[in-house]
Amino acid sequence: MDSKTSRSISAWTNGWLCLLSLLLVATPAKASEPTGSEQRDTIVVAVDSTAVEEMTQQLAENLGGEKKRKIHFINGFGIGADILGLVQKVGSSDWTNMEAMARVNILERYFPIFELGIGEADHEGRDLDNRFRVRAPYFRVGMDYNFRAQQADGNRLLFGFRYGFSTYKYDLDSAVPLRDPVWKTEQQFVLHDLSGNAHWLELVFGLETRLWTIVRLGWDLRVKFLINQKAHEVGEPWLIPGFGKKPDGIGWGGSFKLMFDI
Repeated sequence: MDSKTSRSISAWTNGWLCLLSLLLVATPAKASEPTGSEQRDTIVVAVDSTAVEEMTQQLAENLGGEKKRKIHFINGFGIGADILGLVQKVGSSDWTNMEAMARVNILERYFPIFELGIGEADHEGRDLDNRFRVRAPYFRVGMDYNFRAQQADGNRLLFGFRYGFSTYKYDLDSAVPLRDPVWKTEQQFVLHDLSGNAHWLELVFGLETRLWTIVRLGWDLRVKFLINQKAHEVGEPWLIPGFGKKPDGIGWGGSFKLMFDI
């Protein structure tokens, strides 16, 4: 007999014992007083109401499965950071977004979230041999919805949205002088502190699992839609902090998060 079958038999046995005890307690007493030999054989049983309640609860758990956990309106707060950005930074990538986040747990179903980060890039172009640099803050605000709110294993399946904004200054330098095709002159350009800003929306799909007590690990994938961008007239930035590179106004991204529920 395997362990699963043994646990099942044990649960049914405990359930029937509890049910039998409740039936004995619920049996009404006779109206007349016992006499003679009947009085000698009578056994008086004192039943505590607390014990009856505990047996009832145990019976419900044995026959009805696992008891649902209690969910409050506010189930705490969470803080965390994106590990993927730190890995990119250590790996000497030519661009990275490093961010931290904070959120509220409402009914284990709704998670309003705020994300704050720094996006930076130091990229050398291959065609024109120019160099692009930027380092600026960005923020996102939005909400996630948990499709597994009633599950007791602590895992979450999340779908949500974000609104993002960044204002930044970027540099464009040319290592090789540009040659005018008409006048045959050469000029090297060095442009610093070119101003720009951008607004965008994100759709987010993610998974989370509980590692230990308050420690959680998760990842998400994002599709990003550029709403509006204001760039300098000499040229658009190669990367928008928080948004990333932008082919045709649509970008892709993701994160690998370490979270702490408090």
